[in-house]
Amino acid sequence: MHIRNTKKKIVVLSGIGIATTAALVSMAFFIRNEFQEGIGRPSARPDAQEIRRLAQNTVSSCAKESYRPGCYDREIPKLMDVISMEDAFRVTKIIQDTDRAYNFCHVLGHELSAREVKKKPDSWKTVIARCPSGMCSNGCIHGGMQERFRAESLTDTQTAALVPELQTLCEEKSNWHPTGLERGTCYHAVGHLAMYMTGGDIKKSVVLCDEIVAKGPGRDFMHVCLDGAFMQIFQPLEPEDFALVRGRQPTKETIAAFCNAFTGEAKGSCISESWPLFAEQVKKSEGLTVFCNKEEPAEQDRCYQGMFYVLAIQFQFDASAMQRFCSKLPVMRRGQCSAGMASRLIETDYGNISKAVQFCDDASRYDPAEQCFQQMAASAGFHFHAGSKEFLELCSKLPDRWKQVCAR
Repeated sequence: MHIRNTKKKIVVLSGIGIATTAALVSMAFFIRNEFQEGIGRPSARPDAQEIRRLAQNTVSSCAKESYRPGCYDREIPKLMDVISMEDAFRVTKIIQDTDRAYNFCHVLGHELSAREVKKKPDSWKTVIARCPSGMCSNGCIHGGMQERFRAESLTDTQTAALVPELQTLCEEKSNWHPTGLERGTCYHAVGHLAMYMTGGDIKKSVVLCDEIVAKGPGRDFMHVCLDGAFMQIFQPLEPEDFALVRGRQPTKETIAAFCNAFTGEAKGSCISESWPLFAEQVKKSEGLTVFCNKEEPAEQDRCYQGMFYVLAIQFQFDASAMQRFCSKLPVMRRGQCSAGMASRLIETDYGNISKAVQFCDDASRYDPAEQCFQQMAASAGFHFHAGSKEFLELCSKLPDRWKQVCAR
């Protein structure tokens, strides 16, 4: 999760805020309500043949573009003038199967749900419930939240009034049964939204993450909320993002003093999310070591783990490049690297299960303890619902010695 540029970009949540007290009350009302069915869906769904035709036409129209993924990000949302969000994701899946250059579609997921929410803003929670799992790095959840509450920052009183409602926003609802990964994605989005609620005040946002996450049901997701808040500073995308943090962005020269103003998990997130300032450095194994060693000892493992997720995208999911990088790290980090990158493959697209298992197998030459397979087995119930098709597929494809661990 990259500075905006057409070839390498990572989406951040670009906005929440309610301009008036009436809007605040409206938000609380819709958070309390259960998800509803069927809002904004076309009455007649196109059949499989029509979906394939739309996908093929899009591939053809983007074929001559210098960077095809950017073209797909631009063209697929236009289809929602005539098809639903779900069908737009169906088109996306066919395009990904046709053109393997389109591995990372988080930006697209963000835009598709934003468009769906525009049809009926008060349906934003319904849209989140309809977001597909295991596609586009769960960008769909981000876009729906952003679009509904893109407005002005809140007063301290308004923010405090919302905290009890936001504490359960990412928890299970009558019509939403999230995996651990989906909950984490949601809490990460809350971190971005906190920056809009506080008018870009990172210190207030840190406190807000603590109030919403650490003191609510999602306390284990505190770090992902903090990451979302600090990411808003270091990776603005939209004009309102840049406006939000204008004059507040540290430089290479000031980043140490900036992060030293925080402690514990917040300081850890500050340092790790500052990686765009050192983007070329961290793409080299020795550079990453220097970068993460800036962290306090308790935060170093998390820094490495987060950076392995980032670097998988920076390497454009090129397995050879990812393996070369991991194999050159200090011995104690090699298995963690392969495990992190394999997990990122799955989190980006559930269709990458076989590729992730193969990645772990190839990594065994420098990961003799099989940390990669170990994490695949242990995290299956976090990525997927136990017993789901994807859960069973992952467990079945692991080596026999890890199948039993996976199935627990």
